[in-house]
Amino acid sequence: MKRLRLTVLSIVVVLAVVAVGAFWRSGVSRLQSEANAPDTLPTEFGGPFSLIDQYGKRRTDADFRRNYMLIFFGYTYCPDVCPTTLAVEAEALDKLGARAKRIVPIFISVDPKRDTPEKLRSYLSSFDAKQPSSRPDFIGLTGTDEEIANAAKAYRVYYRAHIDARAENGDYSVDHTGEVYLMGPEGKFVAYYSQGILPDEMAADLMSKTSPD
Repeated sequence: MKRLRLTVLSIVVVLAVVAVGAFWRSGVSRLQSEANAPDTLPTEFGGPFSLIDQYGKRRTDADFRRNYMLIFFGYTYCPDVCPTTLAVEAEALDKLGARAKRIVPIFISVDPKRDTPEKLRSYLSSFDAKQPSSRPDFIGLTGTDEEIANAAKAYRVYYRAHIDARAENGDYSVDHTGEVYLMGPEGKFVAYYSQGILPDEMAADLMSKTSPD
């Protein structure tokens, strides 16, 4: 009887090990699939938008045809992710030399309540090109709640404001997707860059995925 219990226990242990192994392999496969996601996103990813830039001018995606768009959704009151990401973009573009002239960095606010054109203009000036005309400066875009929601939906961007009535001065944070999207001259998806990418890595990939003319 004791031997039978040991045999049953051994079988249970073996099955558990097999199950853990299968789970681990499925996890690896999932991560590999996610890592390859930029090459498998549908062609309809992205789309038209009509928003107001930091100078009060209405801009649409058609304004940037024949150039690449490097699009990031965020907000000016973001404490860490947004300024870090924009700094990485700026440094990466500075490393590209003349190639960067065809890449327009675009920052779309997910906090239109606070991110007025004036606020965007002041905020983005910190990320302007180090040398005049070395690359396009950042284009900041804002709009109505509906306009922002439509743009975010087109780019599969999630965002949600966390408003705490107890917060001083009505401050609040906004959760949002942190990827940067590279769109081609015809408005088609080319690649995306996740949080944590280094400027050298982004610059090298941009160089390989864009053309000078």
